[in-house]
Amino acid sequence: MNRKHLLAALLMAATAMPATAQKAPAFAKGADISWITQIEHNAKYQLVDDEGKPTDGFQMMKDCGMNMVRLRVWVNPRPDRRDGIAWCDTRDMVSKAVRAKRAGMQVMLDFHYSNWWADPSKQHVPEEWKQCNIEQLCDSVEMHTKQVLVAMMEAGVEPTWIQVGNETPTGFMKPLGDATEHPENFARLFRRGEQTCKRICPNAITMVHIDNGFLLERTEFILDILKKYDVHYDMLGWSLYPAMNWLATPPVVDLNWRVKADQCIANVAEIYRKYGKESMIVEIGIPDDHEQLCKDVIEYMIGNAPEHMRGLVYWEPITTPDFGYKMGALKQYKDNQYMANDGFKAFKGGKK
Repeated sequence: MNRKHLLAALLMAATAMPATAQKAPAFAKGADISWITQIEHNAKYQLVDDEGKPTDGFQMMKDCGMNMVRLRVWVNPRPDRRDGIAWCDTRDMVSKAVRAKRAGMQVMLDFHYSNWWADPSKQHVPEEWKQCNIEQLCDSVEMHTKQVLVAMMEAGVEPTWIQVGNETPTGFMKPLGDATEHPENFARLFRRGEQTCKRICPNAITMVHIDNGFLLERTEFILDILKKYDVHYDMLGWSLYPAMNWLATPPVVDLNWRVKADQCIANVAEIYRKYGKESMIVEIGIPDDHEQLCKDVIEYMIGNAPEHMRGLVYWEPITTPDFGYKMGALKQYKDNQYMANDGFKAFKGGKK
């Protein structure tokens, strides 16, 4: 089957499936727990509830007042050096999406359009797409997007939100999708991904994702490109790590975090005024050895969420010591057991 026939078959399959998306909550409170299956596979640590009883990561989220899960998907990820398994591929992502639905939680899907991490410092085109011209790259984006969404629909899960790219202040799938050098290419690639999402999942909220939500001009650069080329999207997603000074070597905790938090909160209104788009914080995190700070930041962001801000998502709370990531939201209960810290639990408060 050639590429065009495969695309047609995927679209036909998707349109034959019943829609399962739920209406987005008035305010989404959740977390990206894309590491959860790898943590469970390695089985070095056990999650427990407040009484010390074993629990599941999705149940822990619900107990902490969360109503949604964010999940990343890579195109053809390399096997992890620790266990030899390719995590966050379509198969792995769908298995987590099914568990989220069974737990009564909605799903945000995060397309990286890369074989590994995509962020402002690295937006690498998948190895399999490196020889593509711009039209072929658009076709590849469409095919991958369809394959992933069809797999979700077949499993009975339709995402409520879909990110078309991950942290894209200067574009994605570089060099062709570099928004600073080839804005028209970025617009074409984003449009193809977004339109594909809407064809397969017409009820889903499509999102642009930009880092550093306190830097308005960084966001406006990309949104102005999409506006110039008349590219549709529904909502803006921001990353915001207000309690971190990433410019220090090594990065350090910034106790003057309210400055960045307040600026991001103010930017919500400006984005709505200028572009007519609502916003969501799709990534926020605080070092796990600053439990009170984590609680303070989460409570502040939820408690001061302005009109047109539609949610707050933690990245990534259920992480254990062997992962080397120090901005989770767990604390040790005893031995190899971990429970939600007070920052994690702070999602119970505020907006419903």
